[in-house]
Amino acid sequence: MILFLDVETIPGQTEAARKAASEGVRPPGTLKKPESIAAWWAESGPAAELEAWRRQSLDGGTLGELVSIAACTDTEGQQWVRCRADDETEGDLLSEFFAAVEAWTEADAAQCVGNPHAWPVDVWPVAHNAAFDLGFLWRRAIVCRVPVPAWLPGPMARAGKEYGDSMGTWAGYGGRVALDTLCRALGVSSPKAGDLDGAGVYDAWRAGDYDRIAAYNLRDAHAVRDVWHRLQGKGR
Repeated sequence: MILFLDVETIPGQTEAARKAASEGVRPPGTLKKPESIAAWWAESGPAAELEAWRRQSLDGGTLGELVSIAACTDTEGQQWVRCRADDETEGDLLSEFFAAVEAWTEADAAQCVGNPHAWPVDVWPVAHNAAFDLGFLWRRAIVCRVPVPAWLPGPMARAGKEYGDSMGTWAGYGGRVALDTLCRALGVSSPKAGDLDGAGVYDAWRAGDYDRIAAYNLRDAHAVRDVWHRLQGKGR
């Protein structure tokens, strides 16, 4: 079973995460005089600390957090998405997602019962810039003490073997291409057609726009599926 997925992430919501961001900020090395350094901290320090903290949403899951997960398969109607509210935990989000995938695999296995020519297939995840999405899921599961399912590869896994990566398949090793750009090039419906993108997820989450984030997240997962089929010559 090919599992197409996408995640949305935000900066760490703990005091430790904010403290780590602040401690990593330094004034420009060109400033030498104590009064110049003090002036920089007063004028630019708070904004620099805020920027450093917001960048945690891209840190791969060390301090940044998952806020929404979306997934779908090739089975009609088989999709899952949830954006957690600010009073809900990452652990619950991960546990519910992993349980949904497990239910899909059990349903797939049940269809093979009594058919000697049918075999249940393992879950094979596919994402765009998959090392980021899968790595974020793996690391946050470890942080949140949620059992990691066998299908979720760790950071040392290899693209093309343990998982599929639409970005790497198109751009090659070390290459990059945005999902929106690739969708437009291939004539696939872009998930960015709405008024939200990854950079706006945290502000939307703070505003309580959970359904809006979930809808955007699911569009991304659908786009990954459609792009992947195009890359495999299936022309979905």
